[in-house]
Formats: sequence, C-alpha cells, structure tokens
Amino acid sequence: MGAAMRGMWLAGQLALVLALGTGGAVAGFDPMAPPVKVTVGAEAGAVVQQDKTLAWVRLDGRNSVAWYGGKAVKLGDAVEGGQVSAIREDHIVISGRGGSRGIYLLDRSVRGNRLN
Repeated sequence: MGAAMRGMWLAGQLALVLALGTGGAVAGFDPMAPPVKVTVGAEAGAVVQQDKTLAWVRLDGRNSVAWYGGKAVKLGDAVEGGQVSAIREDHIVISGRGGSRGIYLLDRSVRGNRLN
C-alpha cells in the first residue's frame, strides 16, 4: 500500500471513529476543565472529596472568576462558611465570622522560591 493510500485509509478510519463516537467512556470528558486530583486506592464509583485548592484566576474587575474547590466562584459567592470577598492575581480572600484568609495558587514553599 502506497503512502497516499495509507493516508486515505487512516483518514477513513478516523472519520468512522468520529462518526460512531467512542462510547460512554469519554462522554463526560471536558478538555477545558482543570485537572482532577486522583486519589490512589479509591473504589470505582466512590465519591472522592474535592480538595480545596485554587486552580486558576481570571481577573475582570467585578466580573472576576476563580476555580476553587472544583467549581467556579465569583465575588460574593458562599464558600466554606464565608464568602469570596476578593479575587486577586495569585489568590482569593474568603471572609466570614472568624475573619479573613487568603487561598493562594501556589503553596508557600513555591511562592518563596521564585526564579529571577
């Protein structure tokens, strides 16, 4: 089989796979979603608690959004007994009855070791 013929055969196979779909295995896959933390030893179908990490921040004034604890949050949203009071370039601030605390994109050990 020549190179041109092989290319046409592969293109046909790809078209067939795309037309038929790949089944339910990837039906819920979202390439734009942030990566999910995998827990070793979790049973199939078990609900694994999302870790409370800040994955990304998009600054846009009052319309700023951050991905925290597995969902998008904006200013004023209720989270962990408080609410999001600020969204900054590298962290969010959660304020509540106990005071305020910052949740950063990078943990303290990485933030202190910036390269020049």
